[in-house]
Amino acid sequence: MLDLSLACADMDLTAPLKNGTVSPKGIDLTTLNYTSAMRHWRCLRHQEFDVCELSMSSYLLSRTEPEKYPYTAIPVFPHRLFRHGYMFRHADADVDDPADLAGGTIGLRNWQTTSGVWMRGIAREHYGLDLADVTWYVDDTEDVSIDIPDRFEIRHTPEGRNIEDLLVAGDVDGAMYPVLLDSVTDPDGGVDRIFPNYADEEADYFLETGIFPIMHTVAVRNELLERHPWVAVNLYEAFIEARDYALERAEDPRSSTLVWARHHLEEQRSTVGSNLWEYGPTEANVAAVDKLQEYAEYQGIVPRAYDLDELFFEPTLDEEQLTKGYPSGTHQER
Repeated sequence: MLDLSLACADMDLTAPLKNGTVSPKGIDLTTLNYTSAMRHWRCLRHQEFDVCELSMSSYLLSRTEPEKYPYTAIPVFPHRLFRHGYMFRHADADVDDPADLAGGTIGLRNWQTTSGVWMRGIAREHYGLDLADVTWYVDDTEDVSIDIPDRFEIRHTPEGRNIEDLLVAGDVDGAMYPVLLDSVTDPDGGVDRIFPNYADEEADYFLETGIFPIMHTVAVRNELLERHPWVAVNLYEAFIEARDYALERAEDPRSSTLVWARHHLEEQRSTVGSNLWEYGPTEANVAAVDKLQEYAEYQGIVPRAYDLDELFFEPTLDEEQLTKGYPSGTHQER
């Protein structure tokens, strides 16, 4: 058995790998749970993990210096999220859609965060926001070093303050942030979503584009891939098995504390279908990766769009060999 470390979030799609319900063939995993920001930093800055759930945009950026960032991804996408619900505005700001933030100020975690790349891209493509006509404030330093084009005005938050402080005080007009701000759920917080009915907006976006935005991929240390190339496909298959187990459990209303979990699941399927969590080089995944790269290139995060075989370990792109099927939908006790 090969002993490997895996850093990934604690969520239903990966829980079977973390609790031992699913084990990759020939691999003994030590799983580690950190926040996304901490996990990405420790992987990209210090190469601490053998396998890591990693920010997709930071991974794209890392491909410009592969010797400095010695990881290659497999086409597994355990974290995806629609992002209209994470566009915020100060409650008194006259903002009804992202285009109204032109000439104003918007807060971000940092420039390369995948959620920010998607939100800025969507705001520009679908709502007409000129990204160069905004002053951008960022909370954090970049995980991977980047030269942001001069056409974008970037400022750091003042010492002792963060984006939420600035937004609540009205010192920035809006924010595009990777997590839900506390002030949004506080009736007296002074911050609102730009799209109050964000789920409807996100459903319309999906029906128009077919894209379920990819946030994270899974990257493997290059040294391992060189010495044990079989590791990539075995990990890929294990992530699929873990995903399928999670989707099977979701069919059972007893698996969730949500009272109307089954109703929400059926409503979701009627709107966006049942294949949102595809892994591998499927048509939908290629479209999502291509769109993210289009946004990343315009925003100065990558110099060009990469081909799939430049991004992902080639044996995991062999569709004839790999199985990407979904469970039958009938929950099975294990």
